[in-house]
Amino acid sequence: MSNLINNKLLWEDYEESILIDKKNVNIFKISLDIYQIIKEHFMLVLTDDELNKASKFKQESDTKRYVIGKFCTKMILAKMMNKKPADIHFEFSEYKKPYINDINFNISHSGDYVVIAFSTYSVGIDIEAINPVLDYQELIHQCFNGEEIKKIIDLDSFYLFWTRKESLLKATGEGLINDLPTINCTQEKTERFGIFYELKSFKLNDGYFLSIASSENQDIYKYWDLKTLTNIINFP
Repeated sequence: MSNLINNKLLWEDYEESILIDKKNVNIFKISLDIYQIIKEHFMLVLTDDELNKASKFKQESDTKRYVIGKFCTKMILAKMMNKKPADIHFEFSEYKKPYINDINFNISHSGDYVVIAFSTYSVGIDIEAINPVLDYQELIHQCFNGEEIKKIIDLDSFYLFWTRKESLLKATGEGLINDLPTINCTQEKTERFGIFYELKSFKLNDGYFLSIASSENQDIYKYWDLKTLTNIINFP
């Protein structure tokens, strides 16, 4: 199992002068602290429907995660496409997964982080804060097949396979399905509906698991730590 986990993920600080290469799989990690920077601006970018949804969360942290995910996705796409963020309007796949032009993207959030993946191919991402008291034994037979269960020997291995499975289903656009054990995520590549997906998994130092699923074999993955939006708020 250890060969499936990369513990040496190096995040590069994202500076707004950096041009984002659309040929890469670009992964952005964003702390909830950035909300203090964007809270005066997100209403200019989010749609009325998105603002309405943001207002309905009971927990402030859930509102922050949702707003950060939507706002930063549009800001990054605007830069990639040389558009104004408010002019970013999504199309939707048959599974209601949003995309725009030839750029696919996916958002996940947990705990103190929001992560967003961008690719010209299908891509899914999942991040989970590790709950040290989770009784995962109650869940494994509902979610995993026999081969996976043999490899789930501790909390880390549970989160490894859970995030891999969820990132894959987000890449296909299905979302969580009823028959999760039919999907096998024990290899670095897995097939779904005739398409092969590459799976990458990481244990982050501050108690999170992160997995990415991408169709096709992507040579370059770029991992960006987005800490500020000082200049990008000056809309193009």
